[in-house]
Amino acid sequence: MSQDSQDNNSDLDFTKHFNPSTTVAEPVKSVAEVAKLSEEAVIGESKLTSNGYFVRLFPDAPKRQPVHNPPLVLIVEDDDVTGMIIERVMTMNKFQVKRAANRAQIVEGIKMRPDLVLLDVMLPDANGFDILNRIRAHEKMADLPVLMLSSLGALDDILKGLKLGANGYLTKPAKSKALLDAIKNVLA
Repeated sequence: MSQDSQDNNSDLDFTKHFNPSTTVAEPVKSVAEVAKLSEEAVIGESKLTSNGYFVRLFPDAPKRQPVHNPPLVLIVEDDDVTGMIIERVMTMNKFQVKRAANRAQIVEGIKMRPDLVLLDVMLPDANGFDILNRIRAHEKMADLPVLMLSSLGALDDILKGLKLGANGYLTKPAKSKALLDAIKNVLA
């Protein structure tokens, strides 16, 4: 195996980075940044109540053009029924999908270099907020768009997602139109 091939393979080995025994510090925000994010979370909570999703409008949320055609979405959801419904909505709307239900499957999905991650918070062997933090802390994935999808819709949950760099936050059960609108907004 050539040195270039080895470098490319190690470039895609996120196993250690996603290992729960590997510590990844959460970003430290200034008082002013936390105040700004708190205001944004209040707006987000209101938007979640009115339309079922909240997508960040601020330029500091990572955003990049899709590299796959059609865009590839990694759906991180441990509930099979919910995952199948989301997958069906996505494929019917011309998205490629890869599903993951646990930490190992997330690692495999990330290796495919998705255009967006739709990330549940409560997983059997991981916490979606921790996964988001690990994505943002990795130099090869820091600009990967991530939409949180959770049954947790309280102000503190939204604020945590925003502090960690989520592009948006959706609550379950998400309406198909809200899900697609949020994804299109982030991928635009």
